[in-house]
Order: sequence, then C-alpha cells, then structure tokens
Amino acid sequence: MVYQALVEIETLNLTAETRRDVEGLKKYIKSFNCLLMSSIWLKILKAIDIVNKILQSATTTVDIAVKNVRSLIETLKKMRSFQFECIFEETVTIANKIEWPETFIEDTKRGLKRKRMADESDDIEERVNAKDLFRRDTYNVKLDKVIQDITVRFESLEELTKLFSVLWLSHTYKDSLIEKNTELLIRSFPNDLDIEIVDELKNMKMVYSANFGGESGETIQPLELLNKLLEMKLNTHFPNIVLPLRIFLTIPATSAGAERAFSHLKQVKNVLRSTMCQNRLSSLGVLAVEHKLARKANLQKIIEDFASNKARRKITE
Repeated sequence: MVYQALVEIETLNLTAETRRDVEGLKKYIKSFNCLLMSSIWLKILKAIDIVNKILQSATTTVDIAVKNVRSLIETLKKMRSFQFECIFEETVTIANKIEWPETFIEDTKRGLKRKRMADESDDIEERVNAKDLFRRDTYNVKLDKVIQDITVRFESLEELTKLFSVLWLSHTYKDSLIEKNTELLIRSFPNDLDIEIVDELKNMKMVYSANFGGESGETIQPLELLNKLLEMKLNTHFPNIVLPLRIFLTIPATSAGAERAFSHLKQVKNVLRSTMCQNRLSSLGVLAVEHKLARKANLQKIIEDFASNKARRKITE
C-alpha cells in the first residue's frame, strides 16, 4: 500500500527534490534492508505487546509490572546478543518466497572499508561486510535505544517495589535488615507509619511459613498476603503491615489507563467524566431538584432547538 501510494504521488507535479525523495523511498521499500528492518521490529513489538497487555490489566499490581518489565528487558537483551542471525535467516527465507532481493543496499555500492583508528598504520585495510555493518550500526543501536528507554521509563517502579518489598519478603530477612529497610519505608511515609511496624514484621516472620507460605515457606505476592491477612482476621494484629500493603496495591502500575483518544468525541467524554466544573455541578443540581419537571420535558424538541440555534447557517423556511 505504501509503495502504491508513492507510485501515485510520482504522477503529481513535484519538484526535483521531492521526486528524488519519492524515488529514494521506493528504492528503500523494495530493498532487503527494509524487509529485514520490518522483521526486527516485528520481533521487538511482539515482545513489548505481550507485556503491555499484562500491564493494562486491571488486576496488575506494581510488583507484577516490575517482574514483567524485567523479563521484557532480558528478552530484548538476549535478542540483541543472540538472535540477529536467526532473524536474518528468517528474512532471507521470506525474501526467497516473495522474490525479493537478498542483498543489502550497501552491497550495490562500492566496497565498504572499516574506519581506521588513529594508532593504526596506513597499510591496514579491512573490508566491512554490509551484514556486519547493519548489525553494528542499525540492529544493535535500535535495540540499545529500546532497552534504555524501557529501563528509564520503569525505573521509578523498580525503586518503589524495592522500598515496599520488606512487607512480603521480611520472612527471608534477618532482623537487622528488617529494621534497616523498614526505616526507609517509615521515612517515606512518616504520617502513615510508625516504628511499631518493625515488631509486627518480626512477629509475622515467626508465623509466616505456617500461615502464609505453606510448608516450603515460599514467598507469596503482596495482594495474596493482604487477602490472607484479612481472611484470617489478622489485620487487627498487623495494622501497620496492612496499611502500607494497601498503599502499595493501590498505586497504578502504568500511567496509560486512559489511553490517547484520537476521536474528538471520546476526548469530550473523557473531560466530562474526569472534571466537574461549577456550572455543570449547578446544572446537575437543578436537574436533581426539579427531576419531576425534567422528566416531563420534550428532550427531542430541546435538542432540535439547541441544534438550530447553534448552527452556523440558520435554517430558513
């Protein structure tokens, strides 16, 4: 579709510079470079899409989000280190099936040479393979950028999970480590927590394996821990543990709950749902007070009158 659109654009009255740009795009779209780049992005975006769907789930908490992002970053790092050859071979197979060229654009140009370092002699000359050049300057660079952006984007969630992790990992900590990590948590929420949480965590450590972690004493997730505390009526014994658990579990995992709305109508609806200005509040109050009269109103007639008054061109008989 893109190639066909470029062909149609060529029939227009274009400047010489624009025509050269169109020719360059056509050449790139029909090249092996474009096909390989499409295969690479398909692999990257598939991995990201799976994690993104998990993050968008209403039941996903911050700790689950962090684990999934860690897994995604590891997957992308493995892809960078080990999967280029596999993706390249898959692309060659696809190119053969659709009768696409199997050579890089650089292979059609004069021989490429590796840049000589300052301390190397003039006699040293090394030809650079177009495939290696693509891997070094495109594949590795793109993946490094994606990994870096994801790491920076979710760095705050990692720190947040580390701060609260003492609540569900205390059974694996020594008492000194519990005191140290709890001090950081109290310092972050001085108005909500006090020093009593240290004793509560130490007490819960004694009964953890029997009541929460099973015989193996395995670690359970914070949401499951909170639910078990409530089910067993232990929230009164560990109030300073229940409170920060609730704080942690109500923190949104992502900021993409209300995704960008490309429809203007959706934008209007979002504004009306998320804001309550004084005029709207007053109008809703009047409707609530005069609800009997409001039910008798002819809404269709009101809508028609409103539309005719707001029309740019008045309707004439």
